[in-house]
Amino acid sequence: MSIDSDFMVERKTIQMQKVFDYLKNVKTHPNAETIYSSVKKEIPSITRATVYRNLNKLVEQGEILRLEINGEFRFDADCNLHEHCVCRNCGKITEYFDKNLGENIMQNFRSKDFSPNSVNIIFYGLCNKCDK
Repeated sequence: MSIDSDFMVERKTIQMQKVFDYLKNVKTHPNAETIYSSVKKEIPSITRATVYRNLNKLVEQGEILRLEINGEFRFDADCNLHEHCVCRNCGKITEYFDKNLGENIMQNFRSKDFSPNSVNIIFYGLCNKCDK
């Protein structure tokens, strides 16, 4: 009996689980290098390539978000509909939760040439600390 690979569920390796767990426990939207440094403390044999590969798999599986901010990929384990605010001065990323904002944009989007299935909103400005 042959099993169609499209129907196989990929198991989470220990390395992938550690990457995912790290992201679930931080709210800083880290880059891959920061994730690598942290996970390496728990799994000294892990390589950068393994971290990058697992981040890409988690994104493809819809378990984490990949945000491109200031030319760098940052990661977020919160896949619920929410927005991000990026300080143009210090680079701090914070989350903004307004469920209606993203939903309204999706509901009111009109195009004959495109059908969106998600929206990613990033606000740029100054955080409270830099605005003082």
